[in-house]
Amino acid sequence: VEDAPKTPPNEWVLDPDDLLNVHGGMMVETFATADDFFAPRTSGDDELEEPEEEDEEDGDDASDDFEQEPEEETLPAIREKPKKPKKPSKWTSRAGRRKMRRVSIIASCIILAISAGIYLYPILSEPWPPSENVVASYADKTVTVEDLQNFIQLEGMKERDHMICEVHGFDHSKCDQFEECEQHPIDSLPGYRQMTTMLVMEEIIQAWADDKGITQREEVQHGLSDLLNDANVSQFMDQIHEDEITPESIPKWEVQQYYDDNRDKYEGKAFSDVEAEIRQMLVQQKDEEYFPAYIEELKKSAGLEVNFDLLKITEPTADEIAAYYQTYIKDYQSEASAVIQEIRMASPDTATEASKQLGAGESFENVAASFSETGKADEITVVKGSRDATFEEAVWKLQPNEISKALSNSDGTTSIVRLVRLNDAGARPLADVTEEIKSILSLENMEREYSVNKTEALFSIDGKRYTLGDFYTEFKELSSEYQQMFATFEAKKLLLEQYITKELLLEESTDTTMTDREQHDMEDLRVQYFSQILHQEEIDGQIEDPTDEEVEKFYNENTEMLVSPPSAKISLIWLSQGLQGETKDQALQRANEALSAIRGGTAFAEVAKTYSEDYTKTNGGLIDEWLHEEQVPAEVGKAVFALAPGGVSEVIDSMGGYYIVQLNEKRDAVQNTLDESSEAIRVYLKDLKHAELEKGMEDSLLERANLVIYDRTLRRMLQQQGAASK
Repeated sequence: VEDAPKTPPNEWVLDPDDLLNVHGGMMVETFATADDFFAPRTSGDDELEEPEEEDEEDGDDASDDFEQEPEEETLPAIREKPKKPKKPSKWTSRAGRRKMRRVSIIASCIILAISAGIYLYPILSEPWPPSENVVASYADKTVTVEDLQNFIQLEGMKERDHMICEVHGFDHSKCDQFEECEQHPIDSLPGYRQMTTMLVMEEIIQAWADDKGITQREEVQHGLSDLLNDANVSQFMDQIHEDEITPESIPKWEVQQYYDDNRDKYEGKAFSDVEAEIRQMLVQQKDEEYFPAYIEELKKSAGLEVNFDLLKITEPTADEIAAYYQTYIKDYQSEASAVIQEIRMASPDTATEASKQLGAGESFENVAASFSETGKADEITVVKGSRDATFEEAVWKLQPNEISKALSNSDGTTSIVRLVRLNDAGARPLADVTEEIKSILSLENMEREYSVNKTEALFSIDGKRYTLGDFYTEFKELSSEYQQMFATFEAKKLLLEQYITKELLLEESTDTTMTDREQHDMEDLRVQYFSQILHQEEIDGQIEDPTDEEVEKFYNENTEMLVSPPSAKISLIWLSQGLQGETKDQALQRANEALSAIRGGTAFAEVAKTYSEDYTKTNGGLIDEWLHEEQVPAEVGKAVFALAPGGVSEVIDSMGGYYIVQLNEKRDAVQNTLDESSEAIRVYLKDLKHAELEKGMEDSLLERANLVIYDRTLRRMLQQQGAASK
């Protein structure tokens, strides 16, 4: 005890090199083990020295007594002079532990600060808006909170998210706030950013059209005027529907009168049970009758005067037609061809069975309906050299109405054909092209004569003149197919009647005031029109048609996608539940009656004519085209493809109506060939390139405008929106 070392110093020096490395705010241990960590120091310039003491008994250096072992043991072990104990580690002392805790706290603070910095840096580095209500800035302009809120409201974004509930249909009173139909993705930071970008993009497009002089072009002004006028007429007619043609507009006495006149139809049903149904039917009748009568009244009040004779043109003579034919006979040359009726089948086995039935005396038409991929014999013209040599050799050996054996096609399908006629190469006969030439000469006469009389008044409304030139301008904007359709004098009179009706409605609509939403819709149409021009001038010219190699490469890489899915031909009965589900009960009752009649043996077509409210009711509900499952409402598609041909579904509740469906025919999925897919692939590849160029163009326009969106403001909008919703 006497020789024990004095109390160690109560402060030890921290040597970071021996304990920790501090790098980038992270403290990294350099000790291999815990023993290394707590081991005392044995050397080093910074080691503290013990004070020296004299041995009072023998006067020797105390260090010698500690360093040397005695030669002989002359005292009991308990009396042995103890060895000098090792110095305690500077980290095991109380002061050392306090120091260590301070270091740990500092290190933890550094780590937390760096972590917070990493998290907060994007927010802290965000640009600050010039004022607290500014959402974005671009091209020396700003978008405010009010601008964005108005834009979202006028675009009707929230209403689009709220159109229909998958569970409750249009009746949102049954929905709670957590259902999908009640969620509005637009109220989010990405949603606000997207809407801000849309708003700015519309302004940029409008500015582009002004800067480029697009808005001053005559053809653009005319096209835009037509577009906006059509929209005005459409809005005006919708307003008339809302104001004049509603179930409430039908007086009760009229509903009662219809009920009394048709008691046999409603046998056993009280008036109150069918009143809503009768109102809906009478509204449809009123809709069909209202507008013709309304237009006639407008004509009378507007003092309409029409000179239909101005539409007449000089008809081409037979000599003029013959002379044109001789002048342009080279344009009427044709190659050798065969007109055939073809039954194309997916496999040789199917063709073998079809051949057996034909050999047994079955008609060509019936065999085509049973075995052809299209459900019928397709009449096509085969130009010499366009099909396989073996196929053409067999066809050209046939006599008219003769049926071939099974013929293999290059795409792996098999065909059986019946020859209609063979056409030799050479000039087409004049008789075959007379109508075609007559149309060409009539258009030439119309161009000449209408140009001469273009200032003549074709009709007037309230004294306002509309000239033949105005009409001809509209006519030339029609597609070539429609120009041919309205080429005759009688057809032009019908077209002029449509033009007059539009002008009358436009005159009437000027007395109405547009709502903010309607005005915004008009502005949207302007932007869309200019956007189309922008795409035509900046994008469309850069898109080239995909090469055959690109089409084939896409086909080979995506063969599994290019499959015609299972399809079906159906007949249906549809009954409306009303715009807001107001006739749901009555519709269900009638649907159950219809199904009972079918189950009782009445033909589906007859029941459809009696009960269905679909446009197909006049054809007994028949839809004579192949439908894929995704082309019909989900519940209907599921029911249809679970039926066997001839089967009838139960009553199906879907998309605001009740359906009863009969499956007429069903076809399995078919792998499309390269030839069948090539056109769709070309369109897809061009659309893909267009989307890529469109994205690049929009990004470039936004970058040049130096668009900056201020997330700080958008977050504040979200907070206010959340507080308001509570």
